Amino acid sequence: MKRILPWIFGAVCACGIDVPSVGVLIDPTGALRAVQGVAGNFLLGARAALEIISAACSEQLCLAKGDSKILSASGETDAPPGPAIFALNGEQAIIYFPETRSFARWREAALDPLDWNVDGEVLSLRVRGGEAEIAVRRAGDVWLIRPDGSVIDWIATTPGPALLLSDGVLFATADALVLRSADQTEIRFALTGAEVIAQMGPHYAAVRAGNSFYAVRTQPGREQLFLLPAPGDPQ
Repeated sequence: MKRILPWIFGAVCACGIDVPSVGVLIDPTGALRAVQGVAGNFLLGARAALEIISAACSEQLCLAKGDSKILSASGETDAPPGPAIFALNGEQAIIYFPETRSFARWREAALDPLDWNVDGEVLSLRVRGGEAEIAVRRAGDVWLIRPDGSVIDWIATTPGPALLLSDGVLFATADALVLRSADQTEIRFALTGAEVIAQMGPHYAAVRAGNSFYAVRTQPGREQLFLLPAPGDPQ
């Protein structure tokens, strides 16, 4: 997995190259791949790392989770086993580990535990205005809460995944993806069976539905859903 260390940051942040980089996704084999190209004309890069469970990228930071490590451009960090949910914040991140139901702050390739106890199924995290916010499902309803448990807002009644964005939320219902902005305006994309929504890059979310992968452009005024190429094995 050490191949990821020099690559993971440049996959999204490299500039001045022939093929623009959009972000990263995890293919069905657990390999991390760069997504490159322009809207509607994407390609997937070769495998950059194997045995990856979770990943997220922003303009400044990319993190990936193996079985017991967090990988970044600055090295590897020991972490609890299983998947991870990332909230990238500049060059730092807040991370939730579902198997141990624990939170931690990642900075400079080190994890600092956070004494947060949250009831329900944690779906997504973000940091906005210097404060952490958590999307959590309780009895079928998805709520936006603070780490102390106080409720900020109701999001939806849905069994599907959700991703908190800097200025809204993207969540799945039985037959659609719903992109809701901070002013409560909604854009719906017809899609059934969405199982995973992850932060692919600064302006895109990756969605997996069965064996198909999609990119959702989340920039205000440029929202769109794209079907990505099937993850083959180039190289």
